[in-house]
Amino acid sequence: MFTLLLLGGLVSVVNFGIHALMTALVVVVTRHTAHRTGHLHAFARLVALLSITMLVLMIAHVTEVGVWAAFYSRAGFPIQQTGTAQFTGGYFEFAFENYTALGYGDAVAGGGWRMIGPITGLNGLLLIGWSVAIIFEVMRMADVYVGSDKKDSR
Repeated sequence: MFTLLLLGGLVSVVNFGIHALMTALVVVVTRHTAHRTGHLHAFARLVALLSITMLVLMIAHVTEVGVWAAFYSRAGFPIQQTGTAQFTGGYFEFAFENYTALGYGDAVAGGGWRMIGPITGLNGLLLIGWSVAIIFEVMRMADVYVGSDKKDSR
């Protein structure tokens, strides 16, 4: 079990690095976009900033799922069917289910690797939470407050 925690921790650290780089990219690109869209109506500015942010974050998450899938593949652990559901996906689909903590229940890691699913899920939930914080910061940066026409007087 310690080995799985260590391996999962190492993959998580790689994903944290990817997310940190993508966060920096969001900061740079949204600041540039904010300066270029300052003349637009608040709604148009928010759409521009959030579109860029969401695109970068989706690329980050899909890349991070790919890191987990590559780890699964390299480690060569078996994916076991559970119940009557038929799992037809590969490592990428299995990683996506675990990363999002969706877990359809049609497959689990076999051969003593079961702990890797929750480790992947925890990593994904942390990174998704990080993305939510980025989205809120971009909205704050755009000076748009939902349900209010007033801007903060900071």
